[in-house]
Amino acid sequence: MRGHHAHTGALLLVGAMLAASEVRAEPPAPGPEALSTPAVEGCIAAHDQAGALVRSEQWLEARQALSGCIVEACPIAIRTDCQGWLEDVATALPTLLIVLERDDDGKRPLRLELDGRPLDLPEKLGPIEVLPGPHRLRFTLEGYEAIELEATVQKGEKNRVVTVRFVRPPVVVPPPPAPPPPAPERRRPVPLATYLYAGGAVVSFGVSGALLGSALASRSSARDECAPGCPTSERESIDQRLLAADIFGGVGLVLGGFAVYSYVQRPWVTAGVGVTRFSLHADGERTQLSLEGEF
Repeated sequence: MRGHHAHTGALLLVGAMLAASEVRAEPPAPGPEALSTPAVEGCIAAHDQAGALVRSEQWLEARQALSGCIVEACPIAIRTDCQGWLEDVATALPTLLIVLERDDDGKRPLRLELDGRPLDLPEKLGPIEVLPGPHRLRFTLEGYEAIELEATVQKGEKNRVVTVRFVRPPVVVPPPPAPPPPAPERRRPVPLATYLYAGGAVVSFGVSGALLGSALASRSSARDECAPGCPTSERESIDQRLLAADIFGGVGLVLGGFAVYSYVQRPWVTAGVGVTRFSLHADGERTQLSLEGEF
């Protein structure tokens, strides 16, 4: 009996030792302190900061904060939140699409100042992200005058087209100056009165000459035929014609004097286009035609 009990105790001792060795070989379960590392703590801080910035619509600051919580070192739950917020930021930010029209060789770069700050533009223009609200844009291109524009964009507005035209105005060749007007020509036209006086004088001298010739012919014939006893009526006729010839001759002299005076005293006038006007007046008894103009 004693041997049997000794054998049983030895077996129990060996089993206890084996159980103790198995318990020591299993690694201990990680505690909460094992998950708290500096990288994870940075992810959590970036996550919290980005969430607050997104909710307050501080888009650019939120995008910068989100870059710290989408890295591989962050837990997948944090990365999922931050990736979704990053897409929300991209959706909320409006964009401007610059359309450039230029008439040069296209080699000189276009420069842009957005709200007073220079902005680098790619060689091939594409959408430019801006914050919602009004913006002042100033475009400069060498060889042209700067162009300033105002643009107000709304949250989420995409590809707002801004057209910029750098085109030189066509060269306008001024017409040659008009020649100076010719100096006005001064002249002294013969007045109508001179013609009338001269015509009257000619007619008067003609009548006077005709009467004088007739009277002299009659007197010569009377001397040959009846002198000195010619009838009184014939003598009176000759005398009357001689007197009339003297009167018409005197009238001719007077009219000739007037013609000479009006010609000598005619005024100087500036030459122009002569204007002639006709007027016709008619009533029940008579018709009158008048002519006015420069001669």
